[in-house]
Formats: sequence, structure tokens, C-alpha cells
Amino acid sequence: MSSERTLKSLLGIKDPGAETASTIGATKKVGLSGIVAIMLKVTAVSGTSPTLDVKIQDGDADPPTTERWAWPQISAVGEYRAFVRTTKNHVRYTSTIGGINPSFTYSIFVTS
Repeated sequence: MSSERTLKSLLGIKDPGAETASTIGATKKVGLSGIVAIMLKVTAVSGTSPTLDVKIQDGDADPPTTERWAWPQISAVGEYRAFVRTTKNHVRYTSTIGGINPSFTYSIFVTS
């Protein structure tokens, strides 16, 4: 598969940006089916003992409520990938940020 084709199939469920507190992302209607790839890209981390916990939820309705995937706790810059099976139409992320004055700059994409 060419990289151009892969980039066209990406759907951002969290735009790149800094977060300093726990968040619940907006629901995206995606009509996913089968195995999907999810990429969490962390480009900056600061604070004392910062931690980031990210979960992906899916469901047939808005808001999705079934936890489909959770990454191990993140504390460093990097790309974190997962392959998840789903047949649901809606997806969103939730994050929990901890530490002293933590900040994480990250984005999340799905592709099918």
C-alpha cells in the first residue's frame, strides 16, 4: 500500500495540540468495519512525572460507551499503534493526565 493511499484513509479523532488536563474527545461517525489501525502520536511531554492514559471507545450511537482499547500508561514522546477489531459506527477517545504541571502534545488517528 502506498503512503499516499494510507494518508488519505486516516481520520483524525484528536487534532494535534497540547493538553494539560483529562479530556473526552468529540464523537466521530466513522462507519468502521473489521480491523482498524489506531495511531497515537505524542510529540512533546513536560512537567514532573507526567502520565497519559488514553482509551478508545466505540459504539452504535453517539456517544460511544464501549471501551475498545487502552494503551499502557504513556510518559514519553513516541508513536503508539494498535490494531483493533470493531464493527461500530462511532468512536471517541478519553484521556487521563497526571503529574505535576503535566502537558502532553498529541494527536490520534484511525484508519480502516
